[in-house]
Amino acid sequence: MTATLRTQNGFTLLEVLVAVTVTVLLMTAVYGVFTSVSGAKQRLESEGESYHQTRVLYDRLGRELRGTYWRQANSQTRFMGGRTRDNYTFVELTTTAGTPFGGRRGAISVVRYELRPDTEAEEPDTWVLMRDEYTTFDVPVQEREGYPLARGIREMTFRFYKNGQWEDEWDASRDGLPQMVEVSITMPSGEQSVPFRSTFDVPQ
Repeated sequence: MTATLRTQNGFTLLEVLVAVTVTVLLMTAVYGVFTSVSGAKQRLESEGESYHQTRVLYDRLGRELRGTYWRQANSQTRFMGGRTRDNYTFVELTTTAGTPFGGRRGAISVVRYELRPDTEAEEPDTWVLMRDEYTTFDVPVQEREGYPLARGIREMTFRFYKNGQWEDEWDASRDGLPQMVEVSITMPSGEQSVPFRSTFDVPQ
């Protein structure tokens, strides 16, 4: 009985097509996993930056609000907040928790925060938080520009609480000091926005 030997010099077209198809499927799966992991990493980094920036803002605001110093008989002390004539969010107060930007050490500092449109931002509808600080012995705040403290803010509001009621506007010369101040900040996180909210006691 004669055996016929069949030699193969390469792969058939069908085998090549199957191998290519399997390779493409594997590469697609790997690329999908890589894209998902990369997207999650970018989101976490963006959220981490937003959380860090907001935490820094809250730490500073909380320290200054808890250090509020206001006396009705002293016209140099103040506590007011709400909206400016241009409808910009602001809060202004005298505090014992000043920084080196305030000038004289040991003096009472006047601190003002104001949210303004950010003309330098790449993203539309974002705001920059301006901050100014000086002592009660220095130039009034109306003649000062301040400096940008935080950029990219989507929204920021203040609310003031006293005797069971929340108010959007406050002036201590008329209402005395509020018992608490609520600060709400919305920061960007990729294509989404992340809201933050915190409440601080005001010393009476």
